[in-house]
Order: sequence, then C-alpha cells, then structure tokens
Amino acid sequence: MEDDAQGVAIKRAEVLRPLLLLQTEGKEIGLPLESAAAQLGVSRSTAWRLLGLLRENDGRVSALLPKRSGPKRGMSCLDQQVEDVIDQVLRKRYLVLERPSFRRIVGEIRVECHAKGFQPPSRQTVKARLDAMDQREVLRKRKGAKAARQVFEARAGGLDVERPLGIVQIDHTLADIILVDQADRKPLARPWLTLAVDIATRVVLGVYVSFDAPTVLSIGLCLDHCVRPKSIRTPESMEALYWPASGIPQAIHVDNGRDFRSDAFQSACAEWGIVIEYRPPGRVHYGGHIERLIGTTMGAVHVLPGTTQSSPKDKGEYDSTGKAALTLEEFEDWLHLEICRYHNTRHSGLGRVPLAAWADLGGDVAGRQVVDTDAFRISFLPSERRQLARTGINLFSIGYWSDAFGPMIGRGAGKVLVKYDPRDMSQIWVITDDGRAVAARYKDLSRPRISLWESRRARAIFHERHGGTIPEAMLFRIIEEQRRIAYAARQQTLTARLEGERQARLPSDKPKRDPSREMFAIDTNNPDLPTYPIDDFDGYKRKN
Repeated sequence: MEDDAQGVAIKRAEVLRPLLLLQTEGKEIGLPLESAAAQLGVSRSTAWRLLGLLRENDGRVSALLPKRSGPKRGMSCLDQQVEDVIDQVLRKRYLVLERPSFRRIVGEIRVECHAKGFQPPSRQTVKARLDAMDQREVLRKRKGAKAARQVFEARAGGLDVERPLGIVQIDHTLADIILVDQADRKPLARPWLTLAVDIATRVVLGVYVSFDAPTVLSIGLCLDHCVRPKSIRTPESMEALYWPASGIPQAIHVDNGRDFRSDAFQSACAEWGIVIEYRPPGRVHYGGHIERLIGTTMGAVHVLPGTTQSSPKDKGEYDSTGKAALTLEEFEDWLHLEICRYHNTRHSGLGRVPLAAWADLGGDVAGRQVVDTDAFRISFLPSERRQLARTGINLFSIGYWSDAFGPMIGRGAGKVLVKYDPRDMSQIWVITDDGRAVAARYKDLSRPRISLWESRRARAIFHERHGGTIPEAMLFRIIEEQRRIAYAARQQTLTARLEGERQARLPSDKPKRDPSREMFAIDTNNPDLPTYPIDDFDGYKRKN
C-alpha cells in the first residue's frame, strides 16, 4: 500500500510541476489545470489544492501523498472511561519497581472493567497504550534511573587521545574463577583484579592480582606495575614475550570509589604530576574502555578450570569449587600471557593490534619514565601522621627506629608523614620535608614480620578482654598464638588457608624458610615475650 501511495504522489508531481513554472512566469493556467485534473482523474478544485500543496512544499513529492482512509493513527475508539482505567492501572500497578508481568496487568485491567460494567479491552489495545507512553519514563519507574540512563541517555563523542600515556583508565573487578592454595591445592576464593589500560593504544599498562578487596594499596601496586619494565615468566620452550609499555600517565580516569578518593592516592598523584579525572556518578559508559577490557579478560577466564562464569545461570551445573585447579601465582602467570596475546590480536576499535598502535604512536618515547621506582611505589602506600620523638615512632602499637631519625629530632620535625605497607609492617617510611623516604624498622629486630590485618585483630582481642592500649610485647604474643592455631588448622579452614596465602605473597628480599620453624616459633630467649597464656593478663602485669 505504501508503494502504491508513493506511485500516486510521483504521478501527481510529474503532472503538476509544469503548472508551477507557468505560475512563476505569470501565464494563465486555467486550461492546463483542467487538463491536469482530467489526466489525474480528480476534480478541478482538487487539482488546484494539490498544486497549492506542491508550491508550499517546494515541489516535493511527499506533499502529494494520498491521505489514509479510516481512523487516523493514534485515534482511540474506546470509551473514555475504559481509557482512564487502562491509564490508572498501568501507572499505579505496572510502572513500579516490583515489576509485575504485563500479562498480570492485562488481567487486572480486564477484571476492573468487568466490575464497572465496561467492555474490557484486548491485550493488543493495552499494549498499544503502553507503547504510546514515554519509554524512558517506563524504564525509570520499573528499573530505576540508572537503567534508564544506560538505555536512553545520549552519548555523543568519545575520548580523543593522540599519544600513549595521555589518558589511562583504572578499575577493579572480582574475577570469575575460584583459585586454590599452594600447599594443599584446596579451593580458596575468587581473586580481585586491578587493571590499567592506555586509551590511545588499548595496551594494558599494569595489572595487580590479590585475594584482598580493592584498597589504595591495590591501586598503588597496579600503578607501580604500570611504570616498571615488564617481565613475564614463560615456559623454557617459549621465546621471551614483548610487553614494552611503561611510563607515568599524564591523566587517569577512575570511578568515585573510596579508594580513589583517599588522601594517599590524591597526594601521590599530585606528587608525580598525574591528573585525576573522576567519572560522573552513575555514568558507567564514561569508563567504557576499561569496562570492555574487563569484559574481554573475563571472557578468556571463562575457559579456565574453576570458572564461575558471569552468572549462576551461565554456570549451570558446572562445579566451580570442585574443578578449581589454579593457584594465585599460576593465575597471575596465565593472566600475563593472556595480556600478551591480547596485545597481538587485532583490536576492532583501532583497526590494528595494540602493540602496533603503541609503536606507531611513539609509545617507546612517550611520557615520563620513573628512575626511582621504589619511591614511586612508596608514595602510593597508605599513610598516617605520627609524632617523631627521641624514642622513635609508634605506629599501631609498634615502635620503629632508624639512625636517620637522630638529626631530625629536636629540629621542629613534630608530626611526620609515615607510609606503610599493610602486608608487611616490619618496615615503614618517614617522608622528610624534601620528599625523601627514610626507612625505619622494628626497634626490636627479633620481632616477626606481621600484617596490618593481624595487628588489628590482636588489638581488637586485647581491647575486648582488657580495654586500654595494648603493650607491644602482648601484641606480638597474641599474633604468635593466632598463627600457631592457624597453622594447626590450615588444612581444615578456608580463612586460615587464605591467611597462609597472604603470608606467602608478602614481598621479601630474603630466601624462603620453613614457616613451621620460623613464622610460628616463639623466641624463648626474648624476655619481652611472656610464656604464659594470653588470658593471664594479671601475670603479665606482675612481671612488667
């Protein structure tokens, strides 16, 4: 029917356009108009009306389309009272966050019309009324404002970055896989990934993998990986893989998470001249590049043993826990190899592989390189303000000392900025006025290395039982006892095995030793370590 109407309009235009030329020249069109009306099979008045439409619309064919017969589109033939029932039920019972089914709502409309003595509408009629509503408003009422923005919000333009390291996006994700511990290879938990991608080249600049939920430490260690030359462990039969990307980003795009808003993160970025750009709240598409990278990475993870897939529906009857086989270290090695494969795969948005884009855009000479990578890493660690006294610094009930403190005492140092690695509290760094990081260790070097999580647990236990501030010796005594218990139960409890994995992943410049002989042994020659049970606090007070 549309083709027929278009054919009629074309014929009308062909016959009437010569009359427009005659009018323009000021000639009489009486006889030509009658001839045109006869040719078109319409009356003289209709031909005159069509000519007027053609003249008003610059001779366009669409102005002469025949009008449709019957009711016009959008015209309602229902009683107004039935229309009111449909509108009220849709707005009050269908456009709600509980999201009842459309079939149920149609039934309610029909029941209410029957009760009021009205002719009930058909399903198609109710659907037509729903379709005529503002669909953005429908989605907002049923799924919320965020879902409505995702579907209907305009997204004009995109990030236009010409050089590598111009803009880097960073984000976290919980990986769709369950890993096992190194000792007994029993299932543990899903790891967290922190990824950084260069917008101009889509090269992955850095990655950090951990069982711990994202913190400012995760961001710092990911950025530390970004600025360092990359090394990848590969089988001996494979050639060394090329991962050239390194350097300080000019700007980073992040979400509004608390870790990205922390003082430590913001001050470190300011120190190294990195501009922080936060995405608008609720606008997930502003982080589209890193979100797509995460999606691509998880797609690759879904083929590994122990995968949880994207949802329980996708996983089906697959036993993720029973099939888990990779340790955290093995998963990290696989992830690095997968990133190298991604770097050498054609990217649809670039039209080439990311490594080629990095080379063509001058990635090897772009941006600034870090010489003192340790200083860069330390600057992103969490920090506290503490008093520098003659006895050193006390942080989280532990005393620290460095010979470099001597010249600083009594020279107005006062409270200083202290950086620490929550994974290893055996060493801290004091930031001087000129920006140097002075390392300080335990005042008592015989103390074992502990984590901030262990310290917090021990202080909470002591405060709950006795109140007040925990003495340092008692702090380490409680941690030693907890480690002994955890070591004995390591094969039985998930939490204890997770703690063992954290200990195994701590940075260390010393060779690994037998944890049963070192980590959990108590130095009986050290008088600061009491030998009586933890609960015997009265005995501790008598001795001290």
